Formats: sequence, C-alpha cells, structure tokens
Amino acid sequence: MTRKCCLVAIIGEPNAGKSTLTNLMVGEKISIVSNKVQTTRRLIKGISVIDETQIVFIDSPGFGKANSSLEKALRKNFRCSYNDADVVLMIIDASARNYSASIDFIQKFRKNPKQIFAVAINKVDIANKENLLKIADILSKYSDIKEIFMISALKNDGVDSLRQFICCCAHVGNWIFPGGVVTDLNMQLRLADITREKLFGALVKELPYCIYVETELVKYSLKKATIYQAIVVMKNSQKGIIIGKDALMIKRIKFFAIKDMALLLDKKIDLKIFVKVKEKWPDKTSHLLNAGIVD
Repeated sequence: MTRKCCLVAIIGEPNAGKSTLTNLMVGEKISIVSNKVQTTRRLIKGISVIDETQIVFIDSPGFGKANSSLEKALRKNFRCSYNDADVVLMIIDASARNYSASIDFIQKFRKNPKQIFAVAINKVDIANKENLLKIADILSKYSDIKEIFMISALKNDGVDSLRQFICCCAHVGNWIFPGGVVTDLNMQLRLADITREKLFGALVKELPYCIYVETELVKYSLKKATIYQAIVVMKNSQKGIIIGKDALMIKRIKFFAIKDMALLLDKKIDLKIFVKVKEKWPDKTSHLLNAGIVD
C-alpha cells in the first residue's frame, strides 16, 4: 500500500481540550492535562498510524496575551504550530461562557491555500443545547471552515468521524517519523512534564505559572530508574509552599509523579526532587531553554 502522511495543528483557547484530544488520538498520554492555563508550553507532536497513514498531531499553547518573555515564547510556539500544517483543527469549548477569542482568530486567520481548516466543538457532553446551537450557527457563516464536528474528547464521542476526516486529508508521501514513535518529546522532558502536571494539580492561584521543572539526570539500571529533578521557582516564599509543612506537599507531588513515571518507564522509580529559586526566570532565555519552551 502507498504510504500517506498528514500534519494536523490542534489550536484553541486555554482549557478547550487540545491536550485531551491529542492524547486520545495518539492512544497514549504524551501531553499533560490540567484545568489551568499555560499547561502546554511547547509544541508537542503526537504520532498516530492508521493502516499506511501517519498522522502527526501538534498540540500547542492556547491563545493568550504576550507580556513576559515566557508569554511571548508561548505565543511564538502557538503561531509556529500551524504554519506548515496540512490541517488546522480548532477546538472550541462548548461549555465555555465566552469563546470570542476563537471567533476573532477565525476572522483574522489567513490560511495557506493548501491548508484545510476544520473546527471541533468539544465538551458536548456537558454543554447545554442552546449554547451548542449558538456556536454552530456562528461557525456556519465562515466559508473557510471545511467541516464542523461535535465531539467529547474526554468521553471519546464523535471522534471516529473526525479521525476519518483527517485520514482523508492525508497526502501521498514519506512518513515524518519512524514507525513505533509516539512523540517527538525526549524522555527528560516527558518526565519533567509529569512532575509539572502534579504541581499544577496540587497548587492554587498563580503559583503554577511561576514554576518549571527540569530533569537534570536519569540513571537507568535493569529494574530501576533514578531521576533527579529541579523545581524552579521565583521566590523563597514559593519554595516553602511547594515543600509544605513537614514536607507534606513535596511528598504528595513525588508520590503521584512516581506512579506515572513507573507506568511510562516500566521500572521502579527513585525520584529525587530539589527546589531551586531563580528570580525572574520567565524573562531569561537560559531558563526557557532548560524548560524546553524555546529551542
């Protein structure tokens, strides 16, 4: 059979469900998921193979303002996500009260003539019917939208038709990645993201956006992996919050991170976490490099 390939950029507002859909399409958790913005900070490629067709999904940061160097880097990553894509797939949260940023993007979006633009209205399982009809009516006015899908990425509803549509958009050509590869992320970044996901789940308010995790070293043996990680914060007071009273917070984060790491590596995990203070790290290129946010 002739091999085909399709590059799909998944874009949308924060918390629309981009990472959840990417993980579902790939069949493996490669993008971390939380209900906080800036969860996805870099471009993450997830690879799925259906028969002789390789589909590369690009999970991207959500729309957002660009003030700090970090936010500017996220904005740049978002723009880079769809430049060379065959299909630009926008995800709209049907349960959201405001999706004006998505509509604004559609109005301003100037796609390559060879690109296909589609929209997936997500979270239909929890959205009210009135909101769904309102979104569908607004989208129907844009002739650039090739197809509109109603899905629930969390429940895996309506996704089969979306997958079939993407397969039909594939073009004849060599695969971008070797068979068996599910993501372009190296293991150190994947391990760092696991811990960052646990931090996002445990911490409240603005603190998650003031941290990044760096996997400094991984030592492998036959049955065990020893992982050294640094959680980088901006202030000493933030360091205290992450460690917690009697070190309960950091122990909780380690406990849940180790569970996911063991599943990923299929080994016993010895996780050693250190918390470091680096003032104004979001404005320093060296730290953005360490966090894998910029190349």
